[in-house]
Amino acid sequence: MKHNIVFYSLVAVMALVLTSCEVEFSPNAEYVETPVVYCVLDQDDDTTWVRVERCFLEDGNIYNYGSQSQLYTYPQGSLQVSLKAYRYGNLVSTVTLADTLLPHADGSFDNTPQPVYFTATHLDTTCMYQLQVRRVANDSLIASTDSIPLLLQRETSLITSPTNTQRFRFVGGKCRIAWTELVNTRRYQPYVRFYYGEEEDTLYVDLFCNIVTSGYLNTEYSLQSFLNSLKEALKDDTNHKEYLEMVDIYLTACDEHLNAYMNSVSNGTNLNQTTDAYTNIRGGVGVFAARRTHLYKSFLADNSMLPIQSSNPGLRAYLKELGIGFD
Repeated sequence: MKHNIVFYSLVAVMALVLTSCEVEFSPNAEYVETPVVYCVLDQDDDTTWVRVERCFLEDGNIYNYGSQSQLYTYPQGSLQVSLKAYRYGNLVSTVTLADTLLPHADGSFDNTPQPVYFTATHLDTTCMYQLQVRRVANDSLIASTDSIPLLLQRETSLITSPTNTQRFRFVGGKCRIAWTELVNTRRYQPYVRFYYGEEEDTLYVDLFCNIVTSGYLNTEYSLQSFLNSLKEALKDDTNHKEYLEMVDIYLTACDEHLNAYMNSVSNGTNLNQTTDAYTNIRGGVGVFAARRTHLYKSFLADNSMLPIQSSNPGLRAYLKELGIGFD
């Protein structure tokens, strides 16, 4: 009899099919329920979210099971999800997360509200955190993690280039972005939030730079990449736009766990290729990791009005040439 894996979260499907070397279980085992857990800690967020589902084997068409959320979600009230904070190896606090329902995007599978777990408790940067999932009926531990640290800023000033006295501008076709180290960080993703005016509103678009792994604390963003990204992002917006001469440079970062998981998933796009997906969930699959997404520094942008034909043209001249509404 042919079996199909029943699971309805796109990311978790990849994590299940692409098995890990850290958690041993057989994806072909009969009638074994496997917890699927996802949680990414961000100390700058006011709320921490945890997604817990389950996967298992069943007979028949996978799409028939996709319309029945009770098959892949745990009943509300059946699980206890908790975050345990440790300092120097000693347990200092335990937070039990509440459960709620969040809207689910329309698609081929069930689109009823999905259960998630959350806490509004702010994370303590002096602690390491462990995640535990227990079954309420018998207090059995069904999934857990090792303790992980948060991402810590070593210096008061994070983004060091451009400096406080410099504008965001391209010299020789490049803009250098540099930063100081975040402790426990494995991957950095800088990006530029470019602001513009449209019909008396201030809008923005995010323009991403190259991903940088640990060991490197700078990148060069080329003018051509910046212009190409901006044109692509605004190609469907034909309204008149005002150049506001201001940007924010954001620096997002993640730890080794999220970096390993992202690498394993992104490399598994070939259907003819078997790829192992990283997981650090004991008793199940998924990922428990740390990241930061709210680190940024504001800059004035290049205000030069020199034309492109000049030896050092301003950004405003290049924007006009893009034909996306800037004058």
